[in-house]
Amino acid sequence: MISKSRSLLYVAAPILAIALMGQGCGTAKPAAGPDGGIFRSKDKGVAWTQLKTLNVGAKQGSIANVGIATLAIDPQDTKAVYAGTEQNGVMYSLDGGESWESATGLASGRVPAIAVDAKDKCTIYATRDNQVFKTSNCSRDWAAVYFDPRSIKFTSLVVDWFNSNVLYAGTSDGDIVKSENGGATWRVAHRIDGYKINGIAMDPRDSRIVYAATDRYGLLKTTDAGATWVSIRKELQEFDSANRANIVMPDPSVANRVYTVSKYGILQSDDAGATWKALKLPTPAGTVDMKAFAVNPKDSRELVYATDKAVIWSADGGQTWTPKKLPTSRGASMILYDPSSTAAAATVYLGTLPPKQ
Repeated sequence: MISKSRSLLYVAAPILAIALMGQGCGTAKPAAGPDGGIFRSKDKGVAWTQLKTLNVGAKQGSIANVGIATLAIDPQDTKAVYAGTEQNGVMYSLDGGESWESATGLASGRVPAIAVDAKDKCTIYATRDNQVFKTSNCSRDWAAVYFDPRSIKFTSLVVDWFNSNVLYAGTSDGDIVKSENGGATWRVAHRIDGYKINGIAMDPRDSRIVYAATDRYGLLKTTDAGATWVSIRKELQEFDSANRANIVMPDPSVANRVYTVSKYGILQSDDAGATWKALKLPTPAGTVDMKAFAVNPKDSRELVYATDKAVIWSADGGQTWTPKKLPTSRGASMILYDPSSTAAAATVYLGTLPPKQ
């Protein structure tokens, strides 16, 4: 009998199509064999371990060839790590990435967004194409809870950490939709026709404050749980291409501090988006395509971003930076801190993507 506490789930043979046998680890040098999937560092990128073991029944396979679109960690149980992949649906680990399972019912397709209920570790949401999926039993099975009949894609997703019945999802066509009953019903909270929503982030101190990063329309912000929204565009105009925002991220430990990442670079606001300053990076503004960005939740001075070639770290809030080579020949797609690790020895997960053809 399987209890609601997480238990290992073994999946059927089709996943072997992406699997190569064996388990191994990587360092700052590219790993032997397929060098994609997910990596982990516990020393600020000096050394990396490739987390590739896939449980397939009584056998072991590998996720080293899998492209990673997104990563999420359960805030209640940080050993539970979820990966949204480029072609293989949702994969998850219950041991901090040491081994992975494929999610029953959501084991195929591109999954660009995953959100974990902060109050119920067995409830997880994910997006695929024009649908939002939900599991309430720790990934043993998934079901679609929202279907949009248009030819759009859900791009982003967040669950309210204060009231976990509330969810927001963004689409490729400029909609932000909201559910107030755990995904049972949805409504459009805001719409900017034709502008893709690239990311949604919630303030860690007041869940009524939500930011959205858009393609060509800057940032959107609500302070009343989605009832009204304001545009943060004019505030970004002095920074070329900053309105093409890929990422928006409130600082986990500094009130009113928000970061946005675009083709221009990294901008920081210390007044909740009213004014912005550019962080001075090792490369000129507008010359690097940043794939991922993160802030250490235990030390706001530690920032990290990644490109197709390197992971770049700062220990002083972006005043100086130290580039370190990626542990893979592939490009970075996602950086995620383990929220339970210490400031001095933070655990960081790195997702990778295969090179574009």
